[in-house]
Amino acid sequence: MKLLFTIVLLVLALTSNAHDYYFAFAEMQFNKERNRLEISIRVTGHDLEDYMKHIGQKIPKMEKCINNPLEQQKLTQVITKHFKVIKEGKPLSLNLIGMEVNNKDEAIFYLVSKDDLSLDEVSIQFDILMDYFEEQQNKLTLFSENGKEFLTFLPHQRIRKLSIN
Repeated sequence: MKLLFTIVLLVLALTSNAHDYYFAFAEMQFNKERNRLEISIRVTGHDLEDYMKHIGQKIPKMEKCINNPLEQQKLTQVITKHFKVIKEGKPLSLNLIGMEVNNKDEAIFYLVSKDDLSLDEVSIQFDILMDYFEEQQNKLTLFSENGKEFLTFLPHQRIRKLSIN
């Protein structure tokens, strides 16, 4: 009986934590033809749903937000609060142009900056979910003519500088 009880406790302990890691990923590219940044941000759907509930912004399941402008506005406010491109001390205006949810429970947000943007050096803040999950890490891939550049954002390093050409 003690062995069965121990096995049940072990199984419960192992399955009670959905996952031990928390990541969000972003990809960013400067579109020279349009003179704007094009950004995609990918985050685990149920983690973002939990975070929205935690901050008092209740939303339906991510899939139901796709064609719902009101819910997308709530999500956009959170996404753009925690992902910022900062030039000369001021965040650039980023607009949501679409979102999707894939079969891996990842919500993907597509953002663009305003047209006619000239950039050189900027700072990026990418701290989504870091106030909710202690172990949150976010990764940014910058695509440029010179290849790819990778940046990691951690709770103690939420803002990084980079050059965009």
